[in-house]
Amino acid sequence: MNGYNKVLFLAIGGGGDVALAATLALSYERCRGHAVVGSIAWERYSVDPVPGPISIDELFNTVKKTEDYAIVNANTFAIRGGRVVIPQPVNVSKFLKRDIVVFELSKGAKGLARAIENYMNSHGIDAVIGVDVGGDSLAEGFEDELWSPLADGISVAALAHIMRSYLAVACPGADGELPINYIEKRLRRIARLNGYLGGYILSRKDLEVLRNILIEVVSEASTIPLTVLSTDLDKIVIRNGSREVRLSIMNLAVFLLDAVTVARDTIARYIYDTDSFNEAKWILNKLGIVTEYDIEEEIFNEIVQGRNYADIDLVEIRNRLRNRLVKLHKPNKT
Repeated sequence: MNGYNKVLFLAIGGGGDVALAATLALSYERCRGHAVVGSIAWERYSVDPVPGPISIDELFNTVKKTEDYAIVNANTFAIRGGRVVIPQPVNVSKFLKRDIVVFELSKGAKGLARAIENYMNSHGIDAVIGVDVGGDSLAEGFEDELWSPLADGISVAALAHIMRSYLAVACPGADGELPINYIEKRLRRIARLNGYLGGYILSRKDLEVLRNILIEVVSEASTIPLTVLSTDLDKIVIRNGSREVRLSIMNLAVFLLDAVTVARDTIARYIYDTDSFNEAKWILNKLGIVTEYDIEEEIFNEIVQGRNYADIDLVEIRNRLRNRLVKLHKPNKT
């Protein structure tokens, strides 16, 4: 990142991904750069059962709120479905004792790009690095193991609209979605397209920082780098038993990629020109792709009907949704 002084490290998947974004930001600062930590506002259903991302209007006690973004601190909270939710960027703010910038997804890829650019321009940011924990941002969209294409897809598409934007794929396979060997294949593909810029291995200091951040932050994927070095197990199960993570020393790696190149060769290309969250979701659904929002809606409906979250079969829900989309968008025979 030579030539850049102030860089925004943006957790593009929402949830606990901001823990890794903050870890990388602090590492950059130890190299005498100036870092700002940001995140997409979308919590995992175990934290916020209301389906979908959090809007800026649902955030309260913010440091600053505009139509493009909100700046949050340790006192910020969200109201969702009549209950208080503490977003993970707020928890990171408690640890860092500094403000965090939060963006919403309601205006699609183009709206998110405008929001990020407006923030960068008004705060003297030289570049933005989108941080994806796990690597599902590299998905083409039709992989059987893909669970959460929407937030990453919109975010990568937004980054591709912005000058001086990059994607950091951190801890490949840590989210239990795409297998590590497949992520490696996708990374080689991006490299052949001249999209590979460099890499980084989380250091002992980084892991110490991450461990302290995770005292405050709710995350499963971001804990994997710590788990790798603390067990002889080859794999663990996360996300209520729906996903399996193969533990590997590769989980300590971070790959820096050109955002435009990634967007052209991934699911982001389908939703590059979207103006709303619903438009992006509709496009993916029409392609037969189940999104995390679809799954959250089904989980919410089952909880409303009295089911316990621990008893809900997430794999069955995803398979049911896939079959529904196939029937809904099946071409008519002439």
